[in-house]
Amino acid sequence: MNKKTFLLTLIFALFISFQLFSQEKGSSQKIKALKVSFITEKLALTSQEASKFWPVYNKFEKERYQLYHVERAEMKKKIDDLGGIDKLTEDQAESFSKHMLSLEKLNFETNVRYQNALKKVISYKKIVKLQMVERDFNRQLFRRYKNRKAKDRK
Repeated sequence: MNKKTFLLTLIFALFISFQLFSQEKGSSQKIKALKVSFITEKLALTSQEASKFWPVYNKFEKERYQLYHVERAEMKKKIDDLGGIDKLTEDQAESFSKHMLSLEKLNFETNVRYQNALKKVISYKKIVKLQMVERDFNRQLFRRYKNRKAKDRK
């Protein structure tokens, strides 16, 4: 990738990040902007790759969020409505357990579709790197959160 394309992509991602920060939107929007910038920089996406990559990435991020957060939150609410885990009957617990397994299966199937879509846009090397970059971003985010909480306690 030539330096000019990389710099333009990075500047664009940073511009989006700064726009989101200046508008004082919710912290999730700020985190999303930082993640976009972080991934763009670490993967060294060309402008052509980026234009095809981000729609695929965003689509599957929504699906993964739905599966992980929304579905699990609904399941937790149902358990709470029944009086909590300790109040479940064995049959209810079995049903919830099976539902959790089905969510794991759906998550796996989503990841397979995601990788199949990504391989049409970026190389396998970048797909592997993407997985590592996402993990690194989440670790850094968690460290910042822990440090901020530690400072707040002082």
